[in-house]
Amino acid sequence: MTSETVEFDTGRMTRGQRRIALTAIGGYYVDGYDLLVLSGALLGIKPELSPDPGLLGLVGASAFVGMALGSVLTGPLTDRLGRRPVFFASMAVFVLASLGFLLVNDVWQLIALRFFVGFAIGADMPASAALIAEFIPSRRRGTFTGLGGVAWMLGALTAIAVTLLIFTLAGAEHWRWVMATGAIAAVLLLFLRRRTPESPYWLRAHGRHEEALAAWRYATSGEIPPEAAPAAPGTRQPAPLRLLFRKPLVIMMVMLCVYWGCNNLYGSAILLYQPSLISRIVTPSTFTALLFTAATTTLAVILGLVVCLWVIESIGRRFIALTGTAIAAVCTFLIWAGFGTSWLVLVAFAITIAVINGGTSLAFYSWAPELFPASVRGRAIGIVNMVGKAGSVVGTLALPSMFEALGAVSFLVIAGLAVLNVAVTYRLAPETRGLTLRQLEERVYA
Repeated sequence: MTSETVEFDTGRMTRGQRRIALTAIGGYYVDGYDLLVLSGALLGIKPELSPDPGLLGLVGASAFVGMALGSVLTGPLTDRLGRRPVFFASMAVFVLASLGFLLVNDVWQLIALRFFVGFAIGADMPASAALIAEFIPSRRRGTFTGLGGVAWMLGALTAIAVTLLIFTLAGAEHWRWVMATGAIAAVLLLFLRRRTPESPYWLRAHGRHEEALAAWRYATSGEIPPEAAPAAPGTRQPAPLRLLFRKPLVIMMVMLCVYWGCNNLYGSAILLYQPSLISRIVTPSTFTALLFTAATTTLAVILGLVVCLWVIESIGRRFIALTGTAIAAVCTFLIWAGFGTSWLVLVAFAITIAVINGGTSLAFYSWAPELFPASVRGRAIGIVNMVGKAGSVVGTLALPSMFEALGAVSFLVIAGLAVLNVAVTYRLAPETRGLTLRQLEERVYA
């Protein structure tokens, strides 16, 4: 048996593979926690630091700028140095940046720290996505890549609960402690990730066949994991980046960039400012807004579990992407049309949040590592995630000012973007369920 003949993503799921996947999925949990912990902390930040709408947009957008740069700069490192080094280092940076929130005295310090937190999260995405795809059997790959989105929402729910607890016991003026709590989960992840082996697909692509087999055996039978080592002289170099800009990979790049860019453009902005928007649309009560945010996120978790456990492997990624985006378009249109009707706005808002976080995002988490070969997977995920987070930057910067200027019309603009997303996805997106990574290379990349 050699690494060239082994299908690393076939067979039954093992405890080792499940553990590796869960340590990678933990990065998504940290990401969700970070975004929603800021969403709640803004209720304490705004009265103390008094940022104008422009600075408030920078507070929200700075982390997404960091995510975009973190993804595109470290994506090549995951192809050159391996998944494991980036996988570990990203969480170490997140811990240090999160603890820095305890020392914040002005808006610009907050913006700078949000950037470094975002950089760490962005750096984690290519490595985590690649490890999940490259260790999990193909028939369960969609479930576990999609569970990254569910973990993201569970992180968001935890952040809301922690924010409510600290604000209730100590008051909103203790928002610094709220922001710093993100370090807790990241420290735990650092501990759990210490024994994660290098990806067998990456090792094979670099000509390290014995180590590839050792990593695979560890994941499937619990043998002693191989030591992680830098690529030795004379091993294969990553495939040139220009490969991504040739057919058919360039078509996959365009499709995913449009899909994830639009999804983040409106999704991140709506989610981040949800408590503030709901307070203005429906009620002035701070805790009512936070509780509504918790309710919509819980709905998204339930939907996400249904999608991961049943839909994504039985019906497919394409159905989830198209259906979820179409529902988001209809609901944001209804928010605009029924802006003066509180119950309609609340229901439409809840469904929008649920289908974006519990549906359309999960399709991306599955597609991103599946649609590209191992030799360029890290760079491809990094570029696509950079475009997505650039969409988040634009959305979070623009929404406060756009809502001030346009009011309900802002949601009509969002509905139009969702319709565009449906059209591009329908035209270009393939179905990938049930295919091994080798079969995908033969069918999609040929």
